[in-house]
Amino acid sequence: MTTVTDVAPATTGKHRSEVATSLPPARGQSFLKLVTIELRKSVNTRSGRVLIAAILLIALAALTWQFTHMPTGDAGFEGFLGAASTGVMLLLPVIGVMAMTSEWTQRTALTTFTLSPRRVRVQLAKFVSAVVLSVVVMTAVVVLALASTALAGGITDHAASYAGLGGQLAGAYLTVALNVVMGAAFGAVIPQTAVAILAYFIAPTAWSLAGPALFKDNANWLDVFGALGRIAERDLHGMVPETLVAVGVWIVLPTVLGLWASSRREVK
Repeated sequence: MTTVTDVAPATTGKHRSEVATSLPPARGQSFLKLVTIELRKSVNTRSGRVLIAAILLIALAALTWQFTHMPTGDAGFEGFLGAASTGVMLLLPVIGVMAMTSEWTQRTALTTFTLSPRRVRVQLAKFVSAVVLSVVVMTAVVVLALASTALAGGITDHAASYAGLGGQLAGAYLTVALNVVMGAAFGAVIPQTAVAILAYFIAPTAWSLAGPALFKDNANWLDVFGALGRIAERDLHGMVPETLVAVGVWIVLPTVLGLWASSRREVK
């Protein structure tokens, strides 16, 4: 009886040791995997799908209006792209806000940061996924604009024009990406979706309205809408320092603050 009692623990310990050594080493999730997960989160929610559908519907409505109110001359792609991009520039940043605030408003932060405890890495994946999704949506809008330009040239007396196509696309994509990053930055700083969206729309708009009255031309240093407009036009009008400062204050600084705040926010 004594022999059995002494041997059993040793055998059990040996078995556990063999099982432990036979298990594969634990691997962390790759950054690409995190981005894929965040993309799935953005499109698998009702609010995300409704927002994307609304953006495309607004783009279609704007293209229809542009098609029926074309000025004399050629049917330029720039005009159709500008009309279709209005709703994109207005609503796409909300995707960035929702990507950053979803963990806190839907109370999934505990699960997410337990599975992926490196919070800054997860937040960066959210930024990247928001930009990727915005590029996909923008590409759909660009295809619609190209189709509208070709249609206008085919069934009306206007000749289709694609002058400066490459520069227009570069400016549009860069501006959309910066807008979405700005929205995501506000969402990272303010974890409540509604408050973050209001702050994103109200704060820069208030400055663009009040700044010129208070500071005259010096207001350009913090006018992010003017900076993004110059970037979209691919012409900084000799205002490189003002453009960089505005982008730094409204986009880079909130991004850094948002990553810092998210890494220290209490998870409930």
